Amino acid sequence: MVLDNKTKKYLKIICLVLFVAVLTGCTQNLDSSGQLIKGRGITLNTPWTFSKGWFDFLLVIPIAKGILYLGDSLLGNVAIGVVIVTIIINIITLPIMIKSTVSTQKMQLIQPEIEKIQRKYQGRKDQTSQMRMSSEIQNLYKKHDISMMSSFATFLTLPIMLAMWQAVQRIQILYQTTFFGFNLGDKPMDHIFKFDIAYILLLVVVAATQFFAMKINEIMAKRNPRYRPSQQMKSMNMMNNFMTVFIIYFAAIMPSAMSLYWITTNIINVVRTWYIYVHHVERAQKEVDQADTNYLTKRQNK
Repeated sequence: MVLDNKTKKYLKIICLVLFVAVLTGCTQNLDSSGQLIKGRGITLNTPWTFSKGWFDFLLVIPIAKGILYLGDSLLGNVAIGVVIVTIIINIITLPIMIKSTVSTQKMQLIQPEIEKIQRKYQGRKDQTSQMRMSSEIQNLYKKHDISMMSSFATFLTLPIMLAMWQAVQRIQILYQTTFFGFNLGDKPMDHIFKFDIAYILLLVVVAATQFFAMKINEIMAKRNPRYRPSQQMKSMNMMNNFMTVFIIYFAAIMPSAMSLYWITTNIINVVRTWYIYVHHVERAQKEVDQADTNYLTKRQNK
């Protein structure tokens, strides 16, 4: 893939923003026993000031207070607030996800054409040839209305998701809350060894929803008759399987509140991906096919 200087500049900025967000957002909130560290908890009375850090001020504290207000103050159970705010955040970020997913899918559809251009200039390392190759690829993107930045737009949502993750961990009252018979402050691992079927089922639900959240892209992509599994897809499947095991492990050793968050997020991801593919990606596939047909028709009429 050939990127112009403007795109490379934007990518560097995005990487820098993400790097800073991770550094500021990954402060440890729970001790080795899974208890909230003193001073890290957030309540409705927690001061909303820059003294807590810009990441907390802009994202974590507002999200946590929103959860507390909706769940604890209005609905009487802070766990419901976690579910509602998770849904709200995913609705807010939906336009970004739609644009990114559609652009990525279009790029996959035109990959054979990109490879054809690259083969055309294979072995030609002079600056003129490289510029021509870059120009032809950019024209291909333009023909199919593909924005390179849209493919990377998903990364812009990561600080928000990280803030949500932080907020759930730091809501103090959440660890004393009961939801559907689960004590959200208890770790499933402590109950599994006691053969508590409720917490075993909780982990099974985490595993099932995580698996489908990771597989839904592949499942929906197979609806396309032109779908061909690639080596990249196989590598992605291996990584997804690793991530599923990784999250199940953390769900077992962390308070059940995090399992609630994961289950909610996974279900939303499945529904969101289905919606994007059915209502946006498949329409984009038709647009790519139509653009190819129009291009061939013009060439034949010349």
